[in-house]
Amino acid sequence: MLPVERPLLTILLISSVIAFFIFSAQNLEFGSADYADSFPPWDAIYRQYELYYKDFGYTPENVYIIVKAEDVLSRDVMEYMLSLQKVLEGRDGVVSTSSPASILRDVLGDIPDSEELVGETAERLAKSLLPERSFALISVQIESMENDRLMELAEEIERILQFVSPPPGVVVDVTGGAVLMYQIAKAVEEDVYRTFFIASVTMIAVLVAVFSGVVRSKLTVLFPLIVSLMSVAVMAGLLPLLGLQMTEYNSATIPILIGLAIDYAAQLQNRYEEERRGGREVDEALEEALNHTRFPLFMAMATTVIGFASMCAPGIPSLFWFSFLLSVGLITAFLLSNTFLPSLLKLSDRGGREESISPGILEKLLTTIAKVTIANSRKILALTLILIVVGAYASTHVELETNRRKYAPPDLPALVKFEEIERKVSPQYVYALVLSTERIDAESVVKAEELAKYISSREEIYDYDSLGKTLEEYYGAIPAESFSKAIDALPKSIYSRFISGNQLAVYFYTNTQTEEEVEKMMRSIENDLRFLEWDGDYYITGFPVILGHLSEVLFSSLNLMTLVAYLLIVTFLLLAYRSVVRAIIPLISISVAVASMNVCMLLMGIKQTTISIALNSIVLGMGIDYSIHITERYFEERGKFGVEESVKRTVERTGKAVLTSALTTAGGFGALYFSTFPVLSNFGILAFIAIIFSLLAATSAVPALLILYEKNYFREILKMT
Repeated sequence: MLPVERPLLTILLISSVIAFFIFSAQNLEFGSADYADSFPPWDAIYRQYELYYKDFGYTPENVYIIVKAEDVLSRDVMEYMLSLQKVLEGRDGVVSTSSPASILRDVLGDIPDSEELVGETAERLAKSLLPERSFALISVQIESMENDRLMELAEEIERILQFVSPPPGVVVDVTGGAVLMYQIAKAVEEDVYRTFFIASVTMIAVLVAVFSGVVRSKLTVLFPLIVSLMSVAVMAGLLPLLGLQMTEYNSATIPILIGLAIDYAAQLQNRYEEERRGGREVDEALEEALNHTRFPLFMAMATTVIGFASMCAPGIPSLFWFSFLLSVGLITAFLLSNTFLPSLLKLSDRGGREESISPGILEKLLTTIAKVTIANSRKILALTLILIVVGAYASTHVELETNRRKYAPPDLPALVKFEEIERKVSPQYVYALVLSTERIDAESVVKAEELAKYISSREEIYDYDSLGKTLEEYYGAIPAESFSKAIDALPKSIYSRFISGNQLAVYFYTNTQTEEEVEKMMRSIENDLRFLEWDGDYYITGFPVILGHLSEVLFSSLNLMTLVAYLLIVTFLLLAYRSVVRAIIPLISISVAVASMNVCMLLMGIKQTTISIALNSIVLGMGIDYSIHITERYFEERGKFGVEESVKRTVERTGKAVLTSALTTAGGFGALYFSTFPVLSNFGILAFIAIIFSLLAATSAVPALLILYEKNYFREILKMT
């Protein structure tokens, strides 16, 4: 075997490969995810959402420039807005801009000297951009483009605001989706380095505190961390090669992998140290360690990857890449644990093979757990079943959070300014009704206007915008004979807002927020369309429609992934073990972990998000590792000892490596608690809780189940029933 026979060559070959990925990681780019990452590419409702923005010529991620002054309708402020708009409209990617100043100029030909005329006209035609005399908005409509270019444009707009100096007493800020994406990308970069550092320091602390009791030489206590960091380097280096960015969705993979990848190295090194203390030479100890751990490590890796693979079932891009990257990292860690680590152990081992250590706090704790489990196996199993049932109930009462702005750090300047706009202008949840007609003429506009007025009469709708309403505001009525001239005279920004080919867009402003309210609004609009017999095609879209639909997608994806994960893991275990008992026993640990997580979400008021729905698959995949290690060691010991002695030896010996693996994994997830992104912080808290419960279940509930099975307890129950 090359790692044992030629350790130096093995290390050099592997190090050269890792160096390649480290070099590739230097090209890693940071970005921001969008809603497209949260829907399957075949999702009809999201495709309509994209189609709307494509047809009407601009992206949903627009930019809003806030202009504050004592009187924003004064001539100097209005001229400043016009000069700023002129510079902005010269940028590639900016479709148009709109402000109270540009609307006045387009309607009146210039900014009039009469303050009364300025105020009256602005109030009538630009009220959506002028919530009060001291606060105005410049809306910058941006064409559809890739996220990279969108964020570059947002950065360019920020520079323009610094270049075009405002008049004295005028304060200018910028916000909107594009700017928020740009600031999120910067926050992701800072977050990745922060959580990487915290996770690494946590791993060192856990290994020194726990694993130092396993190794004979303190210098080797960090070997599992070296393997883990090499796995992270491979995963990070793979991102640029695949053309992927590090976003807030997949940034969690780094601290997670740091914790997860330690498992395999810790298990093998633990067994190696055990064999060396038993009197074996280095080569023999390595051979024994590899022979006894290779299969359980492979099973642990495979079941984890299978659990992650269930995230691909819904077809959501962000979940697919999340699971793919973690799977690549874990497979790398498994391979390194079986090649690089044995070579490192052989080169670093300089004797002390029979050295023994007196039982410490860890060993005494594990011995106590084993004794309590043996004495109270039925009670432990009963408590386990109760927790699983309560967790299943709690899962049905956890709420969903679909607003992506709630995922970002709350102190981002763009987000703070966006919330300020919402306080000034009442939160607008806009439904876009896109109507298809044979041609855009006075007759079709009148019919669409009648439809818009009828729908907007509903209590839930407090305002609406349409081409007909705009024409009435400009000309007093929808002109019939001079319709074409009236349309051509409209500002480009207004024309493109309502007309695309033979399609008319009507906008309804509501306060509907919940999934039930959105569904009710959709049904109401569709019923009104049928009642008024609109004979053309149509579709309804908009931000509230996407949020409501995302709730459905998240809920269905969560259930689908959990079901697929269970089925795949059970099928794999059955094929590997050819034993129903050995396939089912490890499931108790992951069921406890999922149940505890659901209970904590309900008690702590944590909502499900696009990121957190992956937790079930992650917990199912990684939580089963501990049970597999315990079960494998138990059956190995069972060939030589009785039931209770086998349980005691299993918990005492394998328990140290399992505890190290669990604590390092929990530490990796726990590092996410310090993330500035609320969704990642909650993600870390929940995963930490799930891992601890999975560890407790593996070292107590699983042995309890093995004891009761071996004592034919379940067979007695079946006979009684």
